[in-house]
Amino acid sequence: MSHILHVLGSSVLSQFRQERLLAKFKTQGLPIAGVQARYEHFVWCKQAPDAATTQRLKQLLDYGPQAAAAEAHASALILRVIPRLGTMSAWASKATDIAHNCGFANVLRIERGVRYVLTPERTWLKTQKLDAAMLAQAADCLHDRMTETVVDAGFDPQALFASLP
Repeated sequence: MSHILHVLGSSVLSQFRQERLLAKFKTQGLPIAGVQARYEHFVWCKQAPDAATTQRLKQLLDYGPQAAAAEAHASALILRVIPRLGTMSAWASKATDIAHNCGFANVLRIERGVRYVLTPERTWLKTQKLDAAMLAQAADCLHDRMTETVVDAGFDPQALFASLP
């Protein structure tokens, strides 16, 4: 029975890229005050790895600048940008090869996505709400429709590894 391991990774956005993305949201009239992003790795294994193997996998997938501590407000929205469903990304192909060369024979595939935390603007009376159209606009700023898909926080990573006709 296969198993999917979820490993959080490093920060994606530099201060400059964060400010540029917030400016893009502003030009589109989106009430978003903050954005944070970090990599998420989904490791598809033949069976659940033991603790030592899990630790080694986490070390392998630990690269780049450390992500800031999550300070998501209760009103924050989480969007995940993942490779298009039914495809295998070029990153996954290379990462899976590296894992196999490091002795992780149990690993079937590793995919990487980005977890965005969007914090809506707040006034002293209330927090702004993002409707479905605003979320779609924000998603358009975060991904490439040709190669990526945007899903919400409740996404089941099993779908990422499903083969589609």
